[in-house]
Amino acid sequence: MINIRKLEAELWQSADLLRAGSKLTSNQYCMPVLGLIFLRYAYSRFKMVEAEILKNRPSRGGGVMPVEASDFAAKSALFLPKEAQYDYLLNLPDDISAAGLVNKDGQPMTSLGEIVNNAMQLIEDQSEQLTGILPKSYTDFSDELLSELLRIFNNSALDEVGGDIISRIYEYFLNKFAKNIASDDGVFFTPKSLVKLIVNIIEPKSGILLESKTRYLIQLNVA
Repeated sequence: MINIRKLEAELWQSADLLRAGSKLTSNQYCMPVLGLIFLRYAYSRFKMVEAEILKNRPSRGGGVMPVEASDFAAKSALFLPKEAQYDYLLNLPDDISAAGLVNKDGQPMTSLGEIVNNAMQLIEDQSEQLTGILPKSYTDFSDELLSELLRIFNNSALDEVGGDIISRIYEYFLNKFAKNIASDDGVFFTPKSLVKLIVNIIEPKSGILLESKTRYLIQLNVA
């Protein structure tokens, strides 16, 4: 059985140690790190739903038909294009500038930060609920720092826990960041984009969500 408190603490300690060794403030670090947690959860859920789809997938020409975005929409799940999948980001070549990669608009990408920004944009393109929500400031991070963060959140334990536990880990990080930001800047507020990101992780189906942590109050009507 997974010790969730131990997992939360280990993930935070690793991520915070990297921030301490960088020039980034807690404010600069917060949203991108929370975005990576979301990305890791989205990929875990993507693989789970993909496996369900492939169970009864028809074959053509001796091979199983590839999954499509419409298959995931039918299951109310988020489809992840290859370039937005966590494994893809983990297995990129060391010399990105020489890899000849281009973003969704056909522009060349020369850093890991640009590739993760592109991944976030590709995910937003799959869901109106996420449009303009996900962080895209990963070019503020060095490739080395970003690569280490991706490795930290590739913890296999995250594949063994459900969305409720992922949202708990997310909240744990949010509370930790709130304390750090209050210490660094004296002020902490929750932007609307972060609120919507929390809702997408928790995945409520209906009703009203009230949140009053870290000195803010949110009321969202969930369709």
